Amino acid sequence: MNRIANLFKDRILKRGGLNLYSKEDTLKFIEECEKDTVSILGIDGFYITEDSTQPSLANSVDFSGFSMENENIYDLVKSFVGERPENLFFEIIYEERQ
Repeated sequence: MNRIANLFKDRILKRGGLNLYSKEDTLKFIEECEKDTVSILGIDGFYITEDSTQPSLANSVDFSGFSMENENIYDLVKSFVGERPENLFFEIIYEERQ
């Protein structure tokens, strides 16, 4: 398990094979990725109820085509997540390193 995943292992909400994080933890996770210059490839938003895990395409974005050299991907990701509703949970797709 890499350093960032280890930091957040106790904050994961496991649903349907996904590792989901609250909005607050997602923003903290992004900050840790920025510290280690770990590429964030995408963010997927989900509405969670007791009985369902509903993906929200309107609250998901693919950053895999963005160049980390030309754009501050971390500011883009933080801004995107920051504008989402508080009741969303997020899957963070990132470049995993050991």
